[in-house]
Amino acid sequence: MAPPSVQYTIGGVKITFPCKAYPSQLAMMNSIIRGLNNGQHCLLESPTGSGKSLALLCSTLGWQQAQYAKSQEEGSLAKDKSQPEKNCGECKKSDIPSPCRCVCHSKACRSTAVTPPKADVVDLTLSPCKDKVELQTPAPEHVPLPEESQPSKKSLASRLSEKFQSLLGSDQQKDDDFQPDRKRLRTAEHTSRKRQRLEQGVVFIDDDEPEHGDEHSGPPSWTVKPSSQSAALSSSCCSPEPCILCPCASTKEAVKDKAKDGKKKVPKIFFGTRTHKQITQIAHELKRTVYSGVPMTILSSRNQTCVHPEVAPHSNRNERCRDLLEAKDGKSCRYYHGVQKMRDQCSLQRVHGLSEAWDIEDIVALGKRLRSCPYYAARELMQEASIVFCPYNYLLDPMIRESMEIDLTGQIVLLDEAHNIEDCARESSSFNLDHSSLLACRDELDGMVNINIRRSQHEPLRNFCYSLINWIQESQGLMSERGYETSSKVWNGKDVLGIFHNLGITADTFGLLKKNLAAVLEKEERVGLVNGKEDMVQLPTISSASSIVLKNLFMVLGFMFSSEDNCSFAEDYRVALQKSYAWTNQVPADVPDAHGFFVRPRQRQRLSARVKAEVLTLSFWCLNPAVAFSDLRKSVHSIVLTSGTLSPMGSFSSELGVKFTIQLEANHVINKSQVWVGTIGSGPQGRKLLATFQHTETYAFQDEVGELLLNVCQVVAKGVLCFLPSYKVNM
Repeated sequence: MAPPSVQYTIGGVKITFPCKAYPSQLAMMNSIIRGLNNGQHCLLESPTGSGKSLALLCSTLGWQQAQYAKSQEEGSLAKDKSQPEKNCGECKKSDIPSPCRCVCHSKACRSTAVTPPKADVVDLTLSPCKDKVELQTPAPEHVPLPEESQPSKKSLASRLSEKFQSLLGSDQQKDDDFQPDRKRLRTAEHTSRKRQRLEQGVVFIDDDEPEHGDEHSGPPSWTVKPSSQSAALSSSCCSPEPCILCPCASTKEAVKDKAKDGKKKVPKIFFGTRTHKQITQIAHELKRTVYSGVPMTILSSRNQTCVHPEVAPHSNRNERCRDLLEAKDGKSCRYYHGVQKMRDQCSLQRVHGLSEAWDIEDIVALGKRLRSCPYYAARELMQEASIVFCPYNYLLDPMIRESMEIDLTGQIVLLDEAHNIEDCARESSSFNLDHSSLLACRDELDGMVNINIRRSQHEPLRNFCYSLINWIQESQGLMSERGYETSSKVWNGKDVLGIFHNLGITADTFGLLKKNLAAVLEKEERVGLVNGKEDMVQLPTISSASSIVLKNLFMVLGFMFSSEDNCSFAEDYRVALQKSYAWTNQVPADVPDAHGFFVRPRQRQRLSARVKAEVLTLSFWCLNPAVAFSDLRKSVHSIVLTSGTLSPMGSFSSELGVKFTIQLEANHVINKSQVWVGTIGSGPQGRKLLATFQHTETYAFQDEVGELLLNVCQVVAKGVLCFLPSYKVNM
């Protein structure tokens, strides 16, 4: 039987923890709540194995849940103030809360009639880090509705609503692949919703609109339950759109209107990990908590989530996926067009059974079963998600953020295991430009200028490429030998800005180049008004490979030309021109015969020849991780970095260029009395343990070490972690 959950009150926020928390976990949650309440950045160090991830999840989700409840209260108060004064009789009637008659809420009320065991409540507002915590008797939070006190008889409206919802649910669960298309009149709301998806670059064909709206106006909420319960309660965010009889509909509309007015909105939580595999561990930790039903999504690459049988085995899945989406070969991706089956949180949790925290493997298996694309479905789920999991280079790299449509303005950024975040930050702000890719980009821009397509925008970009290519050619004479068949030349970032200034590339002209690039990437262009409507015409654009080259190059130059820091980041860059040689496969060209004809036998195999080719690379190396954090520290609500090894925190904070107002170095959960540190000079047989090169190869030494480890494993319970000096000894 799982231990009962414990409820802590920290900084006025109720946090439900799946077990009694360690002092280090309480200290972490206290620091996180203080940072979130004040919008400050946190740098938290806690030893490995002390439950950092669980404390991160419970504290941030508990704070977010409290913000949702506060927004609902403010929305209801604003609605009450806007209503005109009523007479005495009407006031008496309004004081009596009318019960919700939606099927979803009536079921929830009946399910809560048998109250589960309450969680232990601990008030940590004054001293959250005490070793001994006194448990308080929890105050009842659930107030029964009139229908709960009198469950003997149902109203006619409730019975009809239940019958209608059951018929609707049975229709939705059927496979609609073979159902005939039904014509319906689309309202202006449906049209604007479709246009909004088109503007985001995601086109859904055969997209059936649900009978009850698929967008939820109110903030998501979820049922808090003790971890000892085996049956998972469904999330209330999956309830259908509130009907006209539901009093909570007005509250949700008030909260939605408040968000539209630009007032305070509840931030999303972006949880960053080092790799995709660590997301599995975080999802497992989330399942242990009462917040398991929170709307979530996992952002990952096509290598992890692509289920198309023709694209998944391919080495370059990104290019193959783009080709299918653009229908270059006359084929389209049927999985992409089926993404509407799993694009919203309601259908994912209620219909497809992912009511608790799920992993990448779960959504991939669901995509295969529904013939839907998990990659784009996860991106669509981000709109309604309260917490988003992804590798933290998705949050640091500006190009990935742009391609994944991640907007971190006003959001909460959590970076777990952030001890090597500096390397990731430096890599996300660096770029290696291949000379052959730059030549291909120039030729493509030249072709656009020659056929007079957006000539005024393509021509400056082409001239920029010409200037850069000419400078690379002239700089080859300055390169010096660095090794076998390798040579290079390295400049300081400030020196490169001076060189670019002589080429006509300044901060002002660079701003114009960015505007031109944004213009040429638009696939449609306005040509005029026809009958009062804008007439749009589609124009060809440069390839995705050329656009990626220009975007990455402009990203690096944007950091170097940063006007907010007076181009101070240019000192943090080194620009290197490198020349090397690589062996490539070159297919010989067809040679005509004596009569000038080209003969190609059907069964002839064209043998490729190995050719040594010259490779030129222009590298922009970022040496300061603060460059990547420069645009995050000012826009996000809070940045929380946690790891087991962050000390010394002063130098770590200065390297990132972020002012971490809240810092914590928590103690380990293991007492010093439980730790023994010493050396063992001999094994069970009395032989000396000399781990030198001569002795490690002998069977006597290996047998002695093996018997020693066996004896330790038999004495120490619940596993042993053993470190060996090298892989050779391990074998």
